[in-house]
Amino acid sequence: MLVIFLLSNRGPVSLDFWPFGFLVALPLGAVVIAVLVLGFLGGLAAHLPKRLGAHRRAKRAEKRATELETRLAVQSPQLLAPYEPPRTRS
Repeated sequence: MLVIFLLSNRGPVSLDFWPFGFLVALPLGAVVIAVLVLGFLGGLAAHLPKRLGAHRRAKRAEKRATELETRLAVQSPQLLAPYEPPRTRS
């Protein structure tokens, strides 16, 4: 798909980098793909810190839950016994 898109959009596009006075002509397909990749990387850079923070908090919560379960098992082992529903008379 990418190759077909690039071959279908080979028309040159002039890009002017205004403050530097630099002018370049590139194929339209290459410009579109480059902008999409840059947008993806920008979104990833904006999202990654939040994702890493959430992962860190989840790991701490799992560790804390394990510690509390261990402490509870030592103090009151009958509370962590498997649940058996009451038997009904038939």
